[in-house]
Amino acid sequence: MSKIDQSQDVATFSRPAHLPGVELISFSYFRRDFPFHAHPEYVIGAVVGGAERLCVRGGSHSLGVGSTLFLQPDEPHSNSTIGAEPLRYRGFYIPAESMARWLPDEAGLPGFVSPASHSPGLHRLLTNAHRRLRLGGDALEQEETLAEIAAALASAEIAGTELKRPRFREAIARAKDYLDSRHAEPFRLSELAEIARLSPFHLLRSFRSEVGLTPLAYRNQRRVAEARRLLKGTRPIAEIALEVGFADQSHLTRHFQRIVGVSPGRYREQ
Repeated sequence: MSKIDQSQDVATFSRPAHLPGVELISFSYFRRDFPFHAHPEYVIGAVVGGAERLCVRGGSHSLGVGSTLFLQPDEPHSNSTIGAEPLRYRGFYIPAESMARWLPDEAGLPGFVSPASHSPGLHRLLTNAHRRLRLGGDALEQEETLAEIAAALASAEIAGTELKRPRFREAIARAKDYLDSRHAEPFRLSELAEIARLSPFHLLRSFRSEVGLTPLAYRNQRRVAEARRLLKGTRPIAEIALEVGFADQSHLTRHFQRIVGVSPGRYREQ
């Protein structure tokens, strides 16, 4: 595990040995502005220094020390640092299947009434859980810690009804499925419109309304998500860039830094 220093920004990723798919995030950003994007996993975070502005679901939230945030899988959002102090953050990427494993079958996956909370108890639980998981521990300790997080997120305090996957209209579902399976391949907007059986104009407007991103942004996010997975192996980054559909390594790096916050090489080092 190593630290990244890029113009005073520091980001650290780590992966608990007994929790497949789960990633821990620690960062300190002085000036960062992430455009609208989404992650395939739950994103759970606790602000431990500075402040950030989170824009999601058509609203804006200012989060300072003691605040926590909750994003559902594939939920589009943007965030940026605010104020003079560096934003310091402890967070988790938790796949939906990992979350579901520690909840009762009848509970379903949690959705959230609000993407933010100012509960001191919840903030303390998450920061303590982050610290324990970073220290390692055996399988029992790590699984129990994740179970505590899942239970807290499913509590009446912050959870809404069972998380409902967006029910895209049939046309948008066809376009989205095509992008999921063919994100590495080149194609024209007109081809995607044919798959959706919509005009290009109606496809762009409807896709952004339903998904929260344009087809191009959604495709690039899928490419970055696949690159994240492949970077956990040993294949050359340039080769990965081509496999996921980017023109070259620099093209991958540009998109990867905008969404993940570090370069592919720095991400792999951790």
